[in-house]
Amino acid sequence: MDARMTLTQEQIQKLSAMQIQSLQILSMSSEDLRSLLQKESEENPFLDYHPSASRGGAAEFLQFVAAPDKDRIKNFLIEQLNPSQFTKPQWALLNYLAQCVDDRGYLTVTEKDVSRFPLPDGLFSQAVAILQGLHPPGIGASSLQECLKLQLRRKGELTPLAETLVDSFLEDIGKNHITAVCRALGLPKQQVLPTIRRIRALDPAPLKGLFDSADAYVVPDVVIRPTEGEYEIILNDTWFASYSMSDYYIAMMHQADDPDIKTYFQQKHARCSLLLHNIERRRQTLAALTGAIWEWQREYLETHHALRPMTLKDMAEKTGLHISTISRAIKDKYVQTPYRTLPFKALFQCPLRKDGQSLSKDAVKKALCQLIREEDKERPYSDAQLVEMLSAQFHTAISRRVVQKYRSLLHIPNSYARKIQP
Repeated sequence: MDARMTLTQEQIQKLSAMQIQSLQILSMSSEDLRSLLQKESEENPFLDYHPSASRGGAAEFLQFVAAPDKDRIKNFLIEQLNPSQFTKPQWALLNYLAQCVDDRGYLTVTEKDVSRFPLPDGLFSQAVAILQGLHPPGIGASSLQECLKLQLRRKGELTPLAETLVDSFLEDIGKNHITAVCRALGLPKQQVLPTIRRIRALDPAPLKGLFDSADAYVVPDVVIRPTEGEYEIILNDTWFASYSMSDYYIAMMHQADDPDIKTYFQQKHARCSLLLHNIERRRQTLAALTGAIWEWQREYLETHHALRPMTLKDMAEKTGLHISTISRAIKDKYVQTPYRTLPFKALFQCPLRKDGQSLSKDAVKKALCQLIREEDKERPYSDAQLVEMLSAQFHTAISRRVVQKYRSLLHIPNSYARKIQP
């Protein structure tokens, strides 16, 4: 066995503590960074916190926001009523029924379900009628048919024909079997179609979308504010002005004679200096990156035009930053533009094809929606026709698979389902 000592030379790249902390801080949102500074100020005597120095900011409103209401649907309905106009039994039953309305707007209990309560005759039907008279139309229905008829009645459009269609032919209308419906009714299409269009325009779930999403509040990390022909980038961290290096402890560090105390002060001072330095670097990176993104996507942000293709590599070349730095800088961060607040990541989009063309997926989707919106409803475009029109519009070949994929993502049915027969 040959046991010998050998020397080898190799190069290993290691990140310093400053680099590691800088990357971590860059990845944080404003709220996470604020929590980090608050915790550090409690542990590090060199980091002073002066609330009076802060000028406030968008994040300050959160402490005044009310907690989510667990009985939102019930309160939404009951607030439309005046309790002084009802007897105690009526008001108690109305509160109970409002609590039994689901997130679609349907009443989930029947008169049989409340028969165990000693209710006066006719009180249940009277309370349901009051509930169904509230906003939005169709509220308090026990079935889809009743929901649609309530909406038609509120509009004054519940004709005998409309009632028959809702009661007996909803499934056929949903499948677009208009000819079969007209044949069963013995009526011409010209007489039936207007009523079918009115039924299709109704909302099958009056409350859907109002109370089914979780409460979430977005605090933008960066605000883009337009000025006279220009724009201003504002970092939403005005609270950062409340933190500073403590002159008192700096003086104590210089005056300390005890070696242990002096070492302790020097360590805390270095930690505080490093933290403030990295936060300032984060601010500079965010400001530079936001400025580059604004210039690149300015047409979209100002006029709601289609997004331009924009990748991390594009921004790296424009700002001189590394791709990984840009990826960390946009992580979990939001930007408030003149029209809306959206994630930074939503502004990045790969081109439709990797052949050097500047055609974005968003542009194709918008054009597809526009073509279908303006098509003849009696002769809707087929996917093949849409392929030809989009290819001619963008002067490049667009496949049928792309049209089918984007149509599906946009929840647009095929031409057969979109067709309205004359």
